[in-house]
Amino acid sequence: MAEQTFRSPGFFEQEVDLTQRVQSPTGTPAGVIGTAQRGPAFVPVNVGSFADFRTKFGDLDSKRFGPYAANEFLKNRDAVTYVRVLGAGANDNAAEINKTRVQGSVKNAGFKITPITTDKRLGLSTTHILAARHHISASEQYGFPIFTHNDSYNSSADANLVRAIIFTTTDSRVGVLSASLDGTKMSKAFAISGGDALATIGTSGDLKDKFKLFISSSDTSYATTDGQAGLKILTASLDPRNKNYIRNILNTDPEQFSTQKHLLYAAFDVEYFLASVSSAAKAVGMLSGSAQISADNAAGENFLTAFGRYDTRYNTPKTTDFISQPFGTAEYPLFSFETLDDGAFAAGKYKISIANIRASLDENNPYGTFTVQVRAYDDSDKSKEVLEEYPQCDLNPNSEKFVGRMIGDKKAFFNFDAELEAERKVTVSGKYPNMSNIVRIVLSDDLVNGNVPAEALPFGFKGIPTLKTNDRLDDFTAQGEVGYRLGSRIGDTASALLQKSILPPVPYTFKTTNGAVKDGTVFFVGQQGTQETVDNRIYWGAKTTMLAADKGLQGEGVTNSALKSNAGSAVNLGLKDQAKFLGIEKMDVLVTGSQIIPAKAGDLKSFNNNKFTLARVALSRQAGLSNTGAYTDTEVTGTVGDNMLEAAYIRDGLVDPTTYTVSDGTRLNRITFATLLNQTSSITFNKFTDFMKFTNIFHGGFDGLNILDKNAARMNDKSISLDTGGGANSLFSSPGMASNMAGAGKDNNAIRSYRAAIDVMTDRFASDINILAIPGVRESFVTDHAVDKVKDFGQALYLMDMPEYDSDGNRLYDDSTNRPSVSKTISNFEARTIDSNTAATYFPNVVIRDDSNGSNVTVPPSVAALAALGFNDRVSFPWFAPAGFNRGSLDFVQNVDVRLTAGDRDSLYDARINPIATFPQQGFVIFGQKTLQMARSALDRVNVRRMLLEVKRIVSQVANGFVFEQNTPALRAKFIADVSPLLAVVQAQSGIEQFSVVMDDSNNTSEDIESNRLNGRIVIVPTRSIEFISIDFVITNAGVSFE
Repeated sequence: MAEQTFRSPGFFEQEVDLTQRVQSPTGTPAGVIGTAQRGPAFVPVNVGSFADFRTKFGDLDSKRFGPYAANEFLKNRDAVTYVRVLGAGANDNAAEINKTRVQGSVKNAGFKITPITTDKRLGLSTTHILAARHHISASEQYGFPIFTHNDSYNSSADANLVRAIIFTTTDSRVGVLSASLDGTKMSKAFAISGGDALATIGTSGDLKDKFKLFISSSDTSYATTDGQAGLKILTASLDPRNKNYIRNILNTDPEQFSTQKHLLYAAFDVEYFLASVSSAAKAVGMLSGSAQISADNAAGENFLTAFGRYDTRYNTPKTTDFISQPFGTAEYPLFSFETLDDGAFAAGKYKISIANIRASLDENNPYGTFTVQVRAYDDSDKSKEVLEEYPQCDLNPNSEKFVGRMIGDKKAFFNFDAELEAERKVTVSGKYPNMSNIVRIVLSDDLVNGNVPAEALPFGFKGIPTLKTNDRLDDFTAQGEVGYRLGSRIGDTASALLQKSILPPVPYTFKTTNGAVKDGTVFFVGQQGTQETVDNRIYWGAKTTMLAADKGLQGEGVTNSALKSNAGSAVNLGLKDQAKFLGIEKMDVLVTGSQIIPAKAGDLKSFNNNKFTLARVALSRQAGLSNTGAYTDTEVTGTVGDNMLEAAYIRDGLVDPTTYTVSDGTRLNRITFATLLNQTSSITFNKFTDFMKFTNIFHGGFDGLNILDKNAARMNDKSISLDTGGGANSLFSSPGMASNMAGAGKDNNAIRSYRAAIDVMTDRFASDINILAIPGVRESFVTDHAVDKVKDFGQALYLMDMPEYDSDGNRLYDDSTNRPSVSKTISNFEARTIDSNTAATYFPNVVIRDDSNGSNVTVPPSVAALAALGFNDRVSFPWFAPAGFNRGSLDFVQNVDVRLTAGDRDSLYDARINPIATFPQQGFVIFGQKTLQMARSALDRVNVRRMLLEVKRIVSQVANGFVFEQNTPALRAKFIADVSPLLAVVQAQSGIEQFSVVMDDSNNTSEDIESNRLNGRIVIVPTRSIEFISIDFVITNAGVSFE
C-alpha cells in the first residue's frame, strides 16, 4: 500500500481492491457541467427540481445539453449540482495574469476585431463607427432638453453624434454614399479600394432624410447589386421609427456575422423630433478609431484597434454607484447592484428603482428610509412590473432594515487570477445572505467604514460607462495636441466636426407630468402647459421608454412629441445598446464622466451630464434667503401637486453647496429636492415622498466568448475539438476572421473553461457529488481531465461522452449529417487506452422529446445514462445495475442515432462501451454497465463502483465524529460497533455479500498513535449482478428438458 501523508486533522480513506487495485469516490447529488441561458458561472449550485433549475439557469434549449441532463435526472431524484460555464480565458502564468490586471484583456477570451492595414483596401475587419451631424429641433429645449441643457454640446450648433458600431469580416467593409447614388460611386464601393467616407442625406421624395449604406465584399457570392458581384447597397435612415432604420436593415444576429459579412453591434437611437440628421453636405460619416494612442492604454494600441478589443473574461451586469444627496461640497457613494446572473443574459432585463424616500422624523434616529424595487427593464412607469420590492430600507448597519441585510451581498466566484494555483478556486465574499433571487447589493467602502453621514439617503447615481470617442468629452472643442480618437477609415479624411462625435446622452425623465409643456416664451425651464397634469406614477432618472410618435399625437393638438415626453411606452432599444458591453475599461475606451462632489481622479469633466441626482430636480420657487441663510418651510408654498406641475430636471444644473438650489439659464436659484431635504423640515420634505423616486439601469454583461462564431458562442463540442473542423484545431480560423479568436489546443478558451469547471466540481470543499456528467463534451483535453480529477476526487462516477466517427473516419459533430459508424467509433476510442473504474461511457446519441419547446431533440448518451441512474436509485439502490429492462429502460427516448445489431452490442461491450440497444416491443434500453477499467475485477462494473461510493460515504460520516477523540481500544471498538450495523443494512439490501471491519492493534501501532492517526480496514465482498445467463436444454420427441 502506498504511504499516505497527513497534514491536517480529518478522516482519510483509501480503497484496496483485492482483485485489482484502484482509487475511488463518494457523494450525493448528481453533478452536471454545461452551458445555460442564465445563472452564476463556475459556482456549484444545488437545485431540487427542474422548476428550481429553470429559475436559476433558464429553460431547455436545443443548443445546450446540460439542462436536458438535469431535467431527466430530476424526474426521478431531487438533487442536482450544476456548474455553468462561460468564457474564462486561458490565463496560466504570472505574466498573463498580470497582463489582465493591467490591460484588462484575458488570453483567448472574447474576441478582437483586428483591422487589416497591410494594403490599400479600406475598412476590412474593422470596428466601424457611424456618426452624423444632427440639427436640434426647436421643441427639444422646451419639452425634453437633453442636448440644450447639456455641457457636452454647443446649444447654438448642430450636435455631432455616434449612432452605431458595426463590425465587418476580413473580406468586407461597410461605407456610406449620398442618397443620390451614381455609377461612379457604385464602382468605388464595389472596388473596396475607394469610396466616400461621408454622405449627404436626401431632401425630398422617398429618399428624404435617407442615405445609402453599402456592404462590399471580395466574396462575390455574398450579394449582387446592379450586376456588381459582392456588393449590397441599402437605403438607410437614422430615424428609429423609419422602416429603413439601420437596426431594421442591417444584420443584428452575431451568428450570421460570417455569412452577412457584418454585424450591427450597437445602435444608439435618437428620436427624430429631438434631433434629425442635418441636410448639410457630408453630414453622415462611416468612421473608425484613429491612429492616436492613449497614454492611459496600457496595451499601447491605437484607437483603430482598441475600439475592437472585446478579448476579456465574462463579466456581470451591474449598476453604477448610487450616491447620496449633497452635503455641502460632498456626495457619498452608497451602494450599487449586480445581477446574480453572470454574462450577457441579464443585460437589458432589469432596472433598479429607489422609491418612497423619506427623511427621519425621529430625533433619536437620524436614518431615513427608502424602498428598493427590482423592475423589468421593458416595463413603463405607468405600467410597472416590479419583480421584487424591499420597503423601508435604511443605511444603518445596526438596523434590521439595513439595505445590505434586506437584499444581501454574498457573492461566490471563481478566483481565476490568483497568483498561486492553489488559490484559484471558488471564493465567497460579502457579509449578508442573499435574500433576492435576481440581484445582490455591493456596499461602498464609505458606507461599510462608517464614513457616510447618518442623514444620507440615496439621491442619484453615477453615469453608465459608455464609449469614449472624444478626449474633450464634448462635440465642439478642438482636440489640440491630444489628437482625435475618431478618424476616417484608412486613406479617407473625415470632416473635423464628425471626428468630434460622441455618444448621445442617456435620456432622463424631464417632468413627472402628462400633457404638453409650454413652448415659445417661457419664464423658467419646464413651465407647465395649459393641459399638463401631474402623474405620481412617473419616476425620475433613466427613461427606458421612447417618446410617443408624432402621428399618435396630432389629434391632440401636439405637433412635436418632444413636448409630451411621457406619452410613449415602447422600449428604448438604443439605451439598451448604450448600456451593453462596449469595450475594456483599462484600454481607455470607456468613460462615465460622472463627476461627483468632490471630483474624483479620471472624472475631470462631466460627460453628457450623465450623472443623475434629485438635487437637480428643481421646483419653480425662488424663495429668498432668510436671515439665517436657510430656506424656511413657509417659503415652499402651494400643494405638492402645484409644485410638481412646475418641477423639472435641470440636466446641467450646478447645485449650490450652501442653498442646494440650481439655475436653469432663465430662472436663478430654483429650490430643489436637495433644498427640501437639507434646508427644510423632514415634514416638508416627506410631503413630496410620492415623487421622490428614480430609476437606474444595469450596464455591461459579457459572456467572454467569441459571439461572432456560432460554435464558440455556444461552447459546444465542435468549438473545443482538436480534430479536423474543430474550433481548437491549430489550423482553424474563426468565421469571418483572420485567426482563431478562442485559441488552439489546451489553451482554447472553452477547453480551459470546462477544465476549470471540472476543478470546481471535484473540489471537496466546493461540492459533494456522486455522479459527474458534462453532456455533449467529447474532446479528450476535457474528458481526460475529468477522468483524472474524478479519480483524485474519489467520490463520483463520471459519465463520459466519447467522440463519434463516420464510416470514413471523419469526426462527427452536433451539426453533422453523416451517421456514426460503430466500428470506426470503437477503434478511435480504443486508441485512447483509457483505464479507469471511476468513469463509464455509452453509445449512441438518443432522441428525446422537449415538451418546453414542442420538438424532438438529439442529445448525447450521457443524458440517457444519467436518467437511468436516477431511475435506478429511485426504484432500488445505487448498488443495483442501472441497466437492463428493469432499471435501464429509457421510456422517454424517441429514437437513437444508430440501431444496434447484436454484433454491434457485443463489439461495443468488448470495448467497455455500454450500448443503448433497441428491442422490439420493449423500446430503448441501456444494455451494459461496464466502467472503463481494462482489467477484469469487481470494479469493472458500475454497480460495484457505486456501491463503494455509498459505503465510503457511510464510513466517512461515522469517522468524522471520531476526529480529535482519544485513540484507545474502547474508541476503536465503538467505531466497529457504529459502522457495522450500517454496513449490515447495505448487506440486507443486496449490496454486499460479506464484510468485516478491522480496527485494533493489528493495524494501529504505537507509532500510529504517536502520530495522532487511527487506521481502519473494511473488507467487502460485493454482490455481483447477473449479466450473462446460459441455460442448456435438449429438444426430444418427449418435449424440452433443461440441463
